[in-house]
Amino acid sequence: MMANFVTSRAMAAFATFAGLAAILAVDLSNSKPLNPYSAPAAIALGSNEAASGAFCALVPPSK
Repeated sequence: MMANFVTSRAMAAFATFAGLAAILAVDLSNSKPLNPYSAPAAIALGSNEAASGAFCALVPPSK
């Protein structure tokens, strides 16, 4: 009984990692290489750059 559990657990782990590897391989093969000169700053503290985008979890105002 225990050997069956370990085997099925190992198969599930293998399938998960194989799926993640497949997704990563497809993504890397279909994406353009990053241009580090046009990328935004990773940390822009004190750079006077304005934040852009929206805050998705912003609660709408009450009526």
